[in-house]
Amino acid sequence: MKKWLLGLSCLGLVACSDGTGNVTFTTYGEDYIEKEIPASAFADGWSVRFSRFLVTLGEVKVATEDETAAQQDTSRVFDVHKPGPVVVTSFQNLPAQDWDRVSYAIVPAQDAEAGNPDAQDLERMRSAGYSVYLEGSATKGTVTKRFEWGFTTNTLYEDCESEAQGAGVTIPKDGEASVELTIHGDHLFFDDLQSPDAKMRFDALAAADKLGIAGADDLVTLEELAAVDLTELPQGQYGTGGVGGVRNLRDFVTALVRTVGHFRGEGECSPRSR
Repeated sequence: MKKWLLGLSCLGLVACSDGTGNVTFTTYGEDYIEKEIPASAFADGWSVRFSRFLVTLGEVKVATEDETAAQQDTSRVFDVHKPGPVVVTSFQNLPAQDWDRVSYAIVPAQDAEAGNPDAQDLERMRSAGYSVYLEGSATKGTVTKRFEWGFTTNTLYEDCESEAQGAGVTIPKDGEASVELTIHGDHLFFDDLQSPDAKMRFDALAAADKLGIAGADDLVTLEELAAVDLTELPQGQYGTGGVGGVRNLRDFVTALVRTVGHFRGEGECSPRSR
């Protein structure tokens, strides 16, 4: 596949006379990550607040089926709990046209650079090989459960499109396009991996707290989630929809992590596990 030299080539699909433009990619965690997921959004009455939500973003690519206009080679860590949007990368002087194949990745990267996290969080992501790390708390009535979960998943988000703006991005002649890589924190609490009618729940996650070595200490760990077999949960909840290798709550939440990457708000990409 031929790679455009940032608009300097007159070959390929676009002639030089068609002009060039720029595109900036940002990332954003929306109100659910920055502020709160309210109890009204959960089927079982919990609310969730994050205190950290770190993602390592890389491989941002602008392309068509036949041509690649530009690709980001450096991975960067962002805490999308902090106010956003924040710039991920910018590409200058790309051929002005429709580029219908936009993709990006959420990946572990030991050489990742800092987007907006502090030095301690950047080192955490590098040394542990995390692609996603989050901390927060869930509250229901007088009960509060904390969680600190890190994931080493490697997911490529391909063929990104939004209902309002279509597939990929259109580079305007002598102008600049803006594309938001939106992170959806609510997906971590869905009770189905495939159904469009999945509901957010926390009861089963909270109940796992008593299964740890320390007993009930109000910290829900991934090890405790791994001790909860999906067959032990209420019928009609935590459906896998045929996704393989998902046997316990840790497997289930890990599968959900691969769905947090979106495009221009509610737009979708096709996530591919690597």
